[in-house]
Amino acid sequence: MIELSKLIAMWVVCLLVSSCYSSHQIRSEMVEGNCLWDEIDCSRSIIQRYPEFDLSFIEFTERGNLFNRQHANQVYSHINTIANTPRGAAIFVFVHGWKHNADESDSNVKQFRQFLARAAENEVVGKRKVVGVFLGWRGDTTRIPLVRNLSYWGRKNVAEEIGQGGATEVLTQLHQILVAQFDDEQSRGSLYRNTYVVIGHSFGGAIVLSAVHDVMLKELIAARPVSDMQGIANCNKVKRFADALVLLNPAIEANKVIQLREAASRCQFGADQPNLMHVLSSDGDNATRVYFPLGQATNLSKTLTPKKLPRNISGKDVVLNEGDLYVSTIGNSDQLRTGYLFFDDDQAKWQYHRCRDNPKECGIQDQRNHIPVGSNDPLVFLKTDRKFIKNHNDVFGCYVQSYITAIIFETQSVDKGLSNQGKLDLFENRNQGCDNDDFSFQRCFSNQLSDYDCELP
Repeated sequence: MIELSKLIAMWVVCLLVSSCYSSHQIRSEMVEGNCLWDEIDCSRSIIQRYPEFDLSFIEFTERGNLFNRQHANQVYSHINTIANTPRGAAIFVFVHGWKHNADESDSNVKQFRQFLARAAENEVVGKRKVVGVFLGWRGDTTRIPLVRNLSYWGRKNVAEEIGQGGATEVLTQLHQILVAQFDDEQSRGSLYRNTYVVIGHSFGGAIVLSAVHDVMLKELIAARPVSDMQGIANCNKVKRFADALVLLNPAIEANKVIQLREAASRCQFGADQPNLMHVLSSDGDNATRVYFPLGQATNLSKTLTPKKLPRNISGKDVVLNEGDLYVSTIGNSDQLRTGYLFFDDDQAKWQYHRCRDNPKECGIQDQRNHIPVGSNDPLVFLKTDRKFIKNHNDVFGCYVQSYITAIIFETQSVDKGLSNQGKLDLFENRNQGCDNDDFSFQRCFSNQLSDYDCELP
């Protein structure tokens, strides 16, 4: 009887599978020619070519491995060729989250394509060739609504496996192509020729963080504190992994980033320190603010024995509560927050409050255990209002795109090689307010809002 019940259960599962999305590779062709206006069928192409930009795809299996290494190598080769031209390359990597994949009809694919088109049109990276790299995985498993929502735990595990496997390889390969091989070029840094931007959304943010965590931790630890004449502890400059590393509404617990936060808080960084990572989470994101903690709380094996760990960070005694860090995402943890971005209705403009200046205005409830924010802190944990990011899936809204563009210019402003060599002609001086010789993030961000024709909320 038991065996019969198992067979019946398997039969039901098989019926459900008929409504499931395939676990096979979606992009498996190499199509030559212009994909604009559907002149040719590019729906399964590994590289899609458009007049102003290219869009490429690399996919992973459930175990975090590359589906096809030859296809990935074709993408690397394509990017390497562009990166070594005088024009250079601007590579935007996007890692999608839950309930998405690399299918042509997927909303994230469409949104990312529009993002690339606008970046190329606005010449936010000067004359560099814009190329998108869409990292696809089976974030969507079924068309059945109830089963789809219950896939949370399985998809989270797959995302973490990808982040510890194939994604690390891909992001490191691109770093080698775009950054490392140009680091010593007349001491001008990677921005002299190429731009490298990595964006992860939801579980895609978890993938990106898992992929680069150990690399960033190693660099932060290697930047040993030194003392200046006044005896103030300072850290040596830490090299960035990318020109912009952005996690949008990331669905990963705060506990996964606490080692990075502690390592970055050991001392103060100089004005030449670029930001290593930006984490943006919205008050309007119920998925990570409400439902993620509920999902985490069901895993009793991780919540039964949390510890409270006393720490002294930058001279301040705080307590790290493992229970809180496990159920809160990195963007919703008050303890980690470094800033708050919101639209001021009274003044009809965007305001940015640094938690270093006034934790209360930054929305910090437990100020006693808030980790201090240092000057030029390389890790940005930014809370936004629902006007900036409407909801969990508001991935490439006008405000977000303007912010990402401002990050690129911010990195440029601290890149002494480019700044001192007067290479502003790469940008044709059209981005006034983002001039790296006199940079103001708020002014640059406001300028980009205008360039992208963003309407006020």
